[in-house]
Amino acid sequence: MTWAPPRALLLSWLALLALLGLTLLIAYQPLGAFNFPIALAIASLKVLVVAAIFMELRDMRGLVIAFAAAGVLWLFVLLWLAGVDFITRAQFPPTIN
Repeated sequence: MTWAPPRALLLSWLALLALLGLTLLIAYQPLGAFNFPIALAIASLKVLVVAAIFMELRDMRGLVIAFAAAGVLWLFVLLWLAGVDFITRAQFPPTIN
């Protein structure tokens, strides 16, 4: 593994700071139903910056990138299953009518 040059680290730090500022700006804007998709897109960009620079996936072979993508896919499956479980549960504690 090679160490990322300081220029790449500085640019990634600036990109992450800019995305953080954008996240804060969007959080206080009344965008209605668009708040969540925009915040999710910004978070995805942050993940890509971290994966490319700090995990050094930009220098890796295809198999390593495939395993990293499989880990992210597995995370989405687990979050989806947890969300479905939460949505389909009966109300607890039960309401008394």
